[in-house]
Amino acid sequence: MNQHSCYNCRAMRIALVSFVLLAAYLGIPQSSSELRSRYGEPDIERFIVRPGIALTAEYGSDGLACEMLIEPPLPLSHGDEQTLYMSSDAVTVVLDDVVPASMRGQEIGHYTSEMGRNRYELTQYMYVSIGRSTDEGVPLKPEREIRADVIFKRDVCQSHSKQ
Repeated sequence: MNQHSCYNCRAMRIALVSFVLLAAYLGIPQSSSELRSRYGEPDIERFIVRPGIALTAEYGSDGLACEMLIEPPLPLSHGDEQTLYMSSDAVTVVLDDVVPASMRGQEIGHYTSEMGRNRYELTQYMYVSIGRSTDEGVPLKPEREIRADVIFKRDVCQSHSKQ
């Protein structure tokens, strides 16, 4: 082997190792702390509050929750998967945890809508609205709650939703 071909071998190895290291570095997912240091505090977060129940909170400019969604945890990219259900009792417990009766204010209205098997109940309180969707086609199962949403009636939240 001559000196010129040995130089080419080393250059190829260095290029290959550099490419592999760069690909490995670019393939590392960002941690929560790295994303926060780069972009600041998130305006939306998701928490697993109980097995099979996730809570997603969207925050106002004051850092307090404006909207909350309680639903079965799903991956970010989901297709036509089977609808997952939650226990209505468990959803009630989560709602009582995140929006206790003392925070809701006086009840000012209650509305129910039914379409096919689905039932949606909206309860309006002085400071918050709580909506719950259930599948009434599975009446013998305790797991029939599809989702629950909470909307706070604060000025910061009203201006936030118009953006």
